[in-house]
Amino acid sequence: MADGVRELMVAEESYRRAVAAAMGIAPVEATALEFLLHNGARTPSLIAARTGLSRTSTTALVDRLAAAGWVARRPHPLDRRSVLVDLTDDGFDVVCSTYLLFARDIGAALDEADPRLREDPQWRRAVGSLVEEIAASLRHRAGDVLGVEAALSRHLVGTETALPDAGSGDTGPPSPGRAR
Repeated sequence: MADGVRELMVAEESYRRAVAAAMGIAPVEATALEFLLHNGARTPSLIAARTGLSRTSTTALVDRLAAAGWVARRPHPLDRRSVLVDLTDDGFDVVCSTYLLFARDIGAALDEADPRLREDPQWRRAVGSLVEEIAASLRHRAGDVLGVEAALSRHLVGTETALPDAGSGDTGPPSPGRAR
């Protein structure tokens, strides 16, 4: 199961990069747009939390998406010090198109899967529930940096615990003895 989920995650990342490239944006920008599609207008700090960017980088990301005409800032109705970032009509159209493509691709996979998944809504709900629980478990662990470091500490002895820079292109596990 873990190998299958890992392969799904790798495929999803490749898929996100390909869609973002077709849109002419970075994958992190696609992540922000998708977040807004599924969650509505949000503050820059929530976009930062979802994308893993700093506040400064998130401001630059929102600036780029606004310049492209895909998002707009508007005053926050409950907090005068904050703004909400929302999809424009053009932004909604383009991001909705990418999501519909994604949904069609998932449907194509379902067509090739075990016939019980196509024919039995209870099976689909059970698999959907499992995927949601896996996502929740991974999100929980991702938010537990100290727990991850503790769990890996015996393997990280003598190495820096910081992960490789996200922009370095180094996405694989470290080789034994490889300097970080």
